[in-house]
Amino acid sequence: MAAQRIGIFTIDFPDPRAIDYDNNKFITLDDSVSFQYRILSNIQTLSTKDADNGDPYGILYVPDLRTDGCKNAEKGVVPANATRIADLPQGKNYALIAVAPWYSAQCIIEYFTAARENPTKAFFTYQPGQGNAKPPVLNDPSWNLQDGGSWQSANTFPTYALSSMTGNVTMDQMSLYSGNLSSVPHGDELTQTHDRSDYVRLWATVSTDSGGQLPSLWVFLVIVLAILLIAVSVTSLAMHIIQRRRRSALRERVLNGEVNLEVLGVKRLTVSQHILDKLPIHTYTAGGTDEPEKAAPQMPAQALNPPSSVNAETGQKTSPQPRHSSAPMVPTTSMSTSFSQPTCPICMDDFEPNKTQVRELPCRHVYHPECIDTFLLSHSSLCPMCKQSVLPTGVCPVDITNVMVRRERHIVRMRARSANTANTQPATASVPSAPPTRPLGAFGSLGSRIGGAITGRRIFSAPERTQPRPSDIEMGNTSTTPTNPQTLPSHAQPLDAQSVQVPQPNTQDCSPTQNRREWARQRALAMLGPRQVPISDAEEEEEEEETGPRWRRTLRKVFPGFR
Repeated sequence: MAAQRIGIFTIDFPDPRAIDYDNNKFITLDDSVSFQYRILSNIQTLSTKDADNGDPYGILYVPDLRTDGCKNAEKGVVPANATRIADLPQGKNYALIAVAPWYSAQCIIEYFTAARENPTKAFFTYQPGQGNAKPPVLNDPSWNLQDGGSWQSANTFPTYALSSMTGNVTMDQMSLYSGNLSSVPHGDELTQTHDRSDYVRLWATVSTDSGGQLPSLWVFLVIVLAILLIAVSVTSLAMHIIQRRRRSALRERVLNGEVNLEVLGVKRLTVSQHILDKLPIHTYTAGGTDEPEKAAPQMPAQALNPPSSVNAETGQKTSPQPRHSSAPMVPTTSMSTSFSQPTCPICMDDFEPNKTQVRELPCRHVYHPECIDTFLLSHSSLCPMCKQSVLPTGVCPVDITNVMVRRERHIVRMRARSANTANTQPATASVPSAPPTRPLGAFGSLGSRIGGAITGRRIFSAPERTQPRPSDIEMGNTSTTPTNPQTLPSHAQPLDAQSVQVPQPNTQDCSPTQNRREWARQRALAMLGPRQVPISDAEEEEEEEETGPRWRRTLRKVFPGFR
């Protein structure tokens, strides 16, 4: 690590031969009676070898040279009485810092060699001269020792270059603090407070930290990235926890019957086979024909005042309110065995009393099992007539996803906003106009029934036929003359062959009634269409979330609330 500042102080420590105990502690002398020098600038780091072990410190000394040529050259730049190893207590492992001038390649190599033989913590060097400029950088030719830089790897300590003036001052002071206590500056004063056998030498400490300087750009970027990573992690964790609680809350409301996902338009649901098997199948019995003398059928109390219902607009369970129900009017005496609904709303085929098997839904509407089973298993979990759910309370047939939670919350907010807007508008005294009548299209009564089942409009059971069945529906007998469409009632108008393509059933080995029923059922299912388009924007969003770009899917996993 690069040196930032160097402090040189005068210390006093006892002679180990004059005491009978081991003492490696020293006392820093006051600057009024000693030398103190703080080097705050013009320091050049030449080598950082082993500088990561902490800030170097030690007693200043000049390493000994080996060759006579270097010793003779040294006399011109180093005082004769500068502190040497011989001027320090022998046999003690004191921390040392070597100081030597850089005046010859061969001599500086000998200085490095001698410093490695002692417990040296650092090496101070300087180029002889009188300037106070910062020393040149390491790749300057003046530092070249003609060894390819091997001296840096051979040394076990860092090397720092001082300015020429700083090196000269340090070397001169080392020559003053190399003798006994009485020979150093202010020796008379020091002998009054210290033992004459004590050593008084110069001590240096190197600071390699950046002090009060700002951190580097890389450190700043790492800190910023760490803060961003922590913020993203905390945000992602919080969003996951929130979405998990919302999913659990929505699932609880679905299980409690407070929310119907399909009525709300969040998710298309179907009825599983084991739930479908629990729906009862009865033999159809026409209550109106078997008991003509009984009073007119009345609506049961459960139909007039249902215990609870699901709002078709919001999907929330609402309080019971008296209303007209689309459920068929059945006699109160034989609810489970007698039905006044004479026609299957899907295939438009009349039920034959005491013969036809019908499946009864919880809303009391009945259908042919082969008609309603296909519809509930593949298309919807709602009754095609009254749009009540066939699923029992406490059943959630799908896993609640974040898309469903987001869609349900959005719909609730939109409904509440619309209600607030409607309440704030001034009431008008105008009489509401009657709803426009829908012109009967080419599909006739069957088209309106099936269309209502698809779009969610409430539809009603078909009225009993008052005229003979038109011959165009009797598929079993192809030789019958077709009936004039103008003589048929509105709900029995024939279908336009150009508007819908009806699969022609096989008429071989089939009775006319069974053949016509199968044809009508296939026609109704063809009009319903397969499940190719999602029921709502939520399913489109869910499909897009599963098949979208990889970066978007990854972002949704990290932030589950991201749209």
